[in-house]
Amino acid sequence: MGSTAPLTDTTGNDRSFYRFGGVALNSCSALPPGNGQLPAYEYYPWDDPEFERDPHPWYTRAQAEVPVMLDDTGAYVVSRYDDVMEFGLMPCMSVEPGWDAAGPWSIASSTIIGRDAPDHTRLRRQTNKWFAPKAVREWVSTTKEVTSQILDATEGGRLDGWRDLSVLPTHRTMCRVLQVDDNDAMEVMAEMADTMPMLSARPRPGTWEKAAEGFDKLAQRIDAMLDGRSASSADGLTDALLDAEREGTISSEEMRATALLLYSLGHMDVGYLIAAGLRVFAELPEVYAAFRKNEEFRDAIINEIVRMDPPELSFYRTTLEDVIIRGVNIPAGSRIRFMISAANRDPEFFDQPHHFDYHRPQTHSKNLSFGLGPHTCAGQGYARAQARTIFEEVAARFKSIELEVPFEMDNTDFSRHYTTLPLRLSN
Repeated sequence: MGSTAPLTDTTGNDRSFYRFGGVALNSCSALPPGNGQLPAYEYYPWDDPEFERDPHPWYTRAQAEVPVMLDDTGAYVVSRYDDVMEFGLMPCMSVEPGWDAAGPWSIASSTIIGRDAPDHTRLRRQTNKWFAPKAVREWVSTTKEVTSQILDATEGGRLDGWRDLSVLPTHRTMCRVLQVDDNDAMEVMAEMADTMPMLSARPRPGTWEKAAEGFDKLAQRIDAMLDGRSASSADGLTDALLDAEREGTISSEEMRATALLLYSLGHMDVGYLIAAGLRVFAELPEVYAAFRKNEEFRDAIINEIVRMDPPELSFYRTTLEDVIIRGVNIPAGSRIRFMISAANRDPEFFDQPHHFDYHRPQTHSKNLSFGLGPHTCAGQGYARAQARTIFEEVAARFKSIELEVPFEMDNTDFSRHYTTLPLRLSN
């Protein structure tokens, strides 16, 4: 399956039009069948603005017709739940190759994101205790305090659910974990947003330069915080990383990269989870009512939000051995893209996969949004706890959440991002 699709918008449509709205809730449009014969780009039009807004119609068709396929960028795309679970966990699947082509994002190669065992284990050990359940209970007290202050200051119940309830509380909580200044939340949000499109399969012109500029600004912030920080000057995660560097447990490069990504990404995925949940509560008021009135449903509702609309849609691995997936021979050294968002709606695993159902049996509610195996997100419990804390603060004060005007997003084929989420909270 070949394609000559260009590296820019292939549709001729005004991309700004597709910034409004997100994935469909409780539905999924059907595309004409391709019978497994379409060009690769028609199954996965990575840079098509309509695909970026809601890729699930394309996922559904590809999953049924070509669950394993070679795309037009040279990566093998795997979309079935069972395949992602089985092959994504294989020891021959490495995260290390390919970072030299990641441009500004190559900094992640010095963190747990870009290392296999034993380095991954060594680096993860530096942060594990900071996101253990006991620590998380302490951190979310900050989340609750910041959220309460924001709600107290809200006039007429109107606010931006992305900026006010998703970014500010989560960024300030991560800054407390790190023990660094928390005054630059909006700047960090904007700079990090500039870096994310670089991870697209087909970055648009100027994306590399914009990502480099964003990382440069973020690096200047973290370097200023690290500069002159004396031993035991505070008791945050930043200081623990500096201590580990002094002891030789981690390198200077690993310390700096880890601190930078924690500081920069502290609001990203958890913030998206919160914004996606607020959107669900606004568009499906019966779900919000259930959350408010039934404490026993709250974790299940959050889990279903995570399943339906994850912030990152896939993960890459390079296979170090030849593998065969559904009869497709994939040679050693090949890049494999595991589509976790597609797998989260696989009809062979999830009944009515496009329907928001928080009553799913536990055996069939396990989604892949936080990754799997050794690379499962270390902050998963931290993210879920922050989301629940913010939702509970809102639910304790307001009976209704409504969208004031259509929300706006800036998505790619790899990750999803709100830019505005205008809400009205009322009783």
